[in-house]
Amino acid sequence: MIELYGRRTSINVQKVSWTLCELNLEFKWHEEHGAIGKINVENYEQINPQLIVPTLNDNGSIISQSNSIVRHLYRKYSDFYKLTNANDIAIAEQWMEFQSTDLQINMTPVFWGLIRTSQEHRDHELINKNVILLNNKFTILNNFLKIRKFIINDSFGMSDIILGVATYRYMSLPIERPELIHLTKWYESISSRDCFIKNIQGTFS
Repeated sequence: MIELYGRRTSINVQKVSWTLCELNLEFKWHEEHGAIGKINVENYEQINPQLIVPTLNDNGSIISQSNSIVRHLYRKYSDFYKLTNANDIAIAEQWMEFQSTDLQINMTPVFWGLIRTSQEHRDHELINKNVILLNNKFTILNNFLKIRKFIINDSFGMSDIILGVATYRYMSLPIERPELIHLTKWYESISSRDCFIKNIQGTFS
């Protein structure tokens, strides 16, 4: 049995639940509607000593760190790593890391500042600085997508999921964004997928 631990509104949990859906994998979801910052699972520290989400139990193999979980699922339950050349795999993983490092470092202060912090306690200087940086980085992604339908050309895959959850948050933020034609076209395509609608749509909070 595959078991997923973590709440539905967590960006990192969303990467995994969307992946499980795309790969048609059945799983048991623990704490799907849990609270922010805590997980009400008995002895969870024995499952994940960091006490963070997500954690995946894949038939006895315990895996944490969202991007690693997604890579594991694609490696084990799809033909992606078998049928894709090494250069395209490197590109897919490069953009996955771009999300978890470059994008997330600026997304966090903007999202927490505007969505999870009351107006009187917001650090607007920090927020505005990171909005500029976030727009610049999504412009880089926009330019990359200029001649591509998906991250790996015409094939939807794990890197589209990782960047897709980040773009959902970006597009949902109450900020001014530059005109990003190629990003918007790509996002409209992936956000119309059944597994996006089921796992991501309506979870912005």
